[in-house]
Amino acid sequence: MDSIVSLVEGRRGKPISIAISRHLNGTEICGLWLARRGDDLIFHAATDSELHRQQIVCHELSHMILRHDEIDGPGLPGLRLAGEGTTMAFGRSGFRDSYELAAEALADLLTYAIRSSTREPEEFEGVFG
Repeated sequence: MDSIVSLVEGRRGKPISIAISRHLNGTEICGLWLARRGDDLIFHAATDSELHRQQIVCHELSHMILRHDEIDGPGLPGLRLAGEGTTMAFGRSGFRDSYELAAEALADLLTYAIRSSTREPEEFEGVFG
């Protein structure tokens, strides 16, 4: 996860902070990305599952990778905000549009890559000898 965050930070040219928000628990939104001028903030609902946390965070990172904050006009995936340096907000909830579906599909691939990269060495040796 740290490597993915670092790569996205480099591509976007600004830091990304990730934090738990208990305010998201019990709501339809389990993840939230605030695209600000000087940084990006990702908030996720509290969860006991590391895999669920990774999926939520990777979903928000996927919006960044897919540059959804640069889309303008009808079908805009995020909410444009004024003031306090926040320019866009994206929430992970129901996957009702192509932007959410695309972000979730990419998040699936990213979380698979994370899980695959943590395999025990014996598994690698079992496949490749």
